[in-house]
Amino acid sequence: MPTRRSLLACLCLPLLFAGCRTLSNNEIDNHLRERLRLYESVVRWGALERMYTFIRPEDAVGLEVPEGLDNVRVISYETASGPSRVTEDRWVQTVAIEYVLQDRQIVKSLIDHQVWEREPDAEVWYRTNPNPQFR
Repeated sequence: MPTRRSLLACLCLPLLFAGCRTLSNNEIDNHLRERLRLYESVVRWGALERMYTFIRPEDAVGLEVPEGLDNVRVISYETASGPSRVTEDRWVQTVAIEYVLQDRQIVKSLIDHQVWEREPDAEVWYRTNPNPQFR
């Protein structure tokens, strides 16, 4: 039969893990947190051509915004995992996006694996992998 002390320890264990999760979320750089919020807002509100302004300038040279983004209406943008630290200047997150191709009224979904980096000691974060393709 479990003792009162072991029962109390078992009940407190989930609280301990919840506290660890909260601490890791607090470690997220405020500039990154704001950048992720802004990117989400751009995608959610349908300004999809603006996604390309989040790409690091040297990576955006020669990059063209695809046609047809005005035909896409995003209906859901949900963080599936992350943001998670890879290094101090590199974070990743995975997002599930549902959208409608308005000319065909087809609901589609995609998983967007995002990689965000900044130059050491800089405040601006850039997406360093390609933006999702809405097809």
